[in-house]
Amino acid sequence: MMIINCIGHSGFSVETETHMFIFDFWRGSLPRLPMKKKLYVFVSHSHEDHFNPNIFSLCREHPNVHYILSNDVPLAEARVRGVTECVVAEGGMDIRLESRLRLKALPSTDIGVAYLVCLNGRNIFHAGDLNLWLWDDMSESEIYDMHMRFREYTRGLRGFQIDTAFLPLDTRLGIYYTKGFEYYMKNFRINHAIPMHLYAPSTVVDDFRYMPSARDYSDRIIKMDAGSRVTLP
Repeated sequence: MMIINCIGHSGFSVETETHMFIFDFWRGSLPRLPMKKKLYVFVSHSHEDHFNPNIFSLCREHPNVHYILSNDVPLAEARVRGVTECVVAEGGMDIRLESRLRLKALPSTDIGVAYLVCLNGRNIFHAGDLNLWLWDDMSESEIYDMHMRFREYTRGLRGFQIDTAFLPLDTRLGIYYTKGFEYYMKNFRINHAIPMHLYAPSTVVDDFRYMPSARDYSDRIIKMDAGSRVTLP
């Protein structure tokens, strides 16, 4: 069983029987922290809407907290807040954090990384800013390059059954805002997909579900608002 809390924007917590993971806290209210479970705090990159230095204060509140930071996150702020150890993640990293906890870091089409966390047979994917960023003012060569990099960087998900994926659905991309999400759902095995990074009211998720392109997987899309919670197998 996993308990998922939407903190806001791209920030989520995932609680299992033994661990709690916090991804990309920016603003909002953190859920209650279970002190007897190991806490892992992930930062996919240093953009303001994915990273709040206050997250480092958790090292004084929780007895067993571990930080996973992309290599563009400034470590000086972490040290000022009392963090003495952390894992610095780069695209292509594949390491064992514990005997039954594996971490894969995928390169991003923006900056930083995306995270695939594998714990006790469960696979959790947080895309960060690994998305198909297609903007109206891009040239044909830039569009081609973006497609190629997105396909290459997401290749590391092949072979995994992903229980829960947090995927960008950024309405600032206009008519292209669903393209990255659609690629994830059509090319990888994802049981539950939670849209994030919306930059719009969550009703946009309902609109997306009813699009013909989402027909084959609309029942696997979970809409979450800041402060909401879902429990998944």
